[in-house]
Amino acid sequence: MQRSLPRDDDGEIVVESLEEPAAFQAGARLMVRDSASSRAVTRDVSTTIFGSGHDVRDLTMSYDGSRLLFSARAPEIVDADEDEQPTWNLWEYDFQTGVARRLISSDLRAEEGQDRYPAYLPDGRIVFASTRQRQARARLLDEGKPQFTPLEEGRDTYAFALHVMSADGVEIEQITFNMSHDVAPLVGRDGRVIFLRWDNKDNENRFDLYRVNPDGTGLTPYTVPIAMTPVIIALGNSCPSRSWAMVVCSPLHVCARPEPGRCSRWPSILATS
Repeated sequence: MQRSLPRDDDGEIVVESLEEPAAFQAGARLMVRDSASSRAVTRDVSTTIFGSGHDVRDLTMSYDGSRLLFSARAPEIVDADEDEQPTWNLWEYDFQTGVARRLISSDLRAEEGQDRYPAYLPDGRIVFASTRQRQARARLLDEGKPQFTPLEEGRDTYAFALHVMSADGVEIEQITFNMSHDVAPLVGRDGRVIFLRWDNKDNENRFDLYRVNPDGTGLTPYTVPIAMTPVIIALGNSCPSRSWAMVVCSPLHVCARPEPGRCSRWPSILATS
């Protein structure tokens, strides 16, 4: 990934916040090299697909290293209403063919929600975070209540929940339900999904780790709460020879959870309060 550091009007660096998963920063480019050699040719993949001005995030490799998942969003449309602005979409790049495809091929369905944080499940399906939440609205309808897109507790941002998608992007099922964001899913070696849940109610304002099965059952807290105000999260794939989760609770405190035997995608969290 190649981009200039995003800065605000005062010249300060803008840090991605889990509290605003749909935030947009123009100017990212997805770059691919055929090898790790410094002499390898670097190819600009995203500009060829999208043109300039897009934002690209959430890179995730497939288990065999042949494909790459990522999320992308087009630049804002000047003078357009909020419901007419582009949304975050999920894409997959094939290293062998050099072809990228949007996972949801239908333009109408792709724009039904903000889709981010994709990760491969062992069976080929994809878990991701999204604001589409069809099942949440269906529950309201069953209870005789009006349907609406759920908002997080602040009532100013559409809430993200975890969803599972078939490899062809046709079947989509919501698997978590929360008043605030469920984001950054990571797949463990047992196939269960670990993710960050924003507890933002009463006097609480923190992100906790939770674990859930890909069918939505077995939801449980994964670890003790970590105060995260503000929060920076960096997602990455660990190497096949040593799979582990690293949590940085402060600049001087690092906790590692060994996960030997399989390459998994785990969070690296930096929290300051």
